[in-house]
Amino acid sequence: MKTLVLLAALCIGVYSQFTTNGQAAILNVHNTLRSKIAKGTYVAKGTTKPAGSDILKIKWDTTIATSAQNYANGCPTGHSGAAGLGENLYWYWTSGTITNIDQFGASASAAWEKEFQDFGWKSNQLTMSLFNTGIGHATQMAWAKTNLIGCGVKNCGRDASNGMNKVAVVCQYKPQGNYLNQNIYTTGATCSACPSGTKCETATGLCV
Repeated sequence: MKTLVLLAALCIGVYSQFTTNGQAAILNVHNTLRSKIAKGTYVAKGTTKPAGSDILKIKWDTTIATSAQNYANGCPTGHSGAAGLGENLYWYWTSGTITNIDQFGASASAAWEKEFQDFGWKSNQLTMSLFNTGIGHATQMAWAKTNLIGCGVKNCGRDASNGMNKVAVVCQYKPQGNYLNQNIYTTGATCSACPSGTKCETATGLCV
């Protein structure tokens, strides 16, 4: 029995993942951003963005989350290139002890969204020049046609490069965004162009 308990503990240590609270926190950051855009209240570095007519609400997908977690378990240093999925990566280093990795999903999402605050958001069409301003993580979060997300997290332990404790977060998105020369979202009255099969969620202004 002691051996079984030890093995279970080892498995938990190796395979970390977001709890339902962690998942909800990630969704909240994403959908709060998307709701503000949809309603025309989002301000990017001092500029209010026009309302969006076709922005879908993002939901958690367990299959995508498994894919993201599998990749996060390797403590990646670059993108996976997973077919058909968008992907945002985040790393956190600290000299302290990492005790609650659940918090890093919301932290990662907030860091990605902050790109709009740091670098602005000059147009709704994703041109190469816009992408190169440094807002590629944020535009994936805002991509109107994306409606599914799954994320993984890993406490990677001490990083050999700097001696600090490291956490890796991987979020994957479907349908993927960031297609060059396509619109991030369509400007127009809130929910006025919800895709076929969806309807407006009045409280958020998102299509569900």
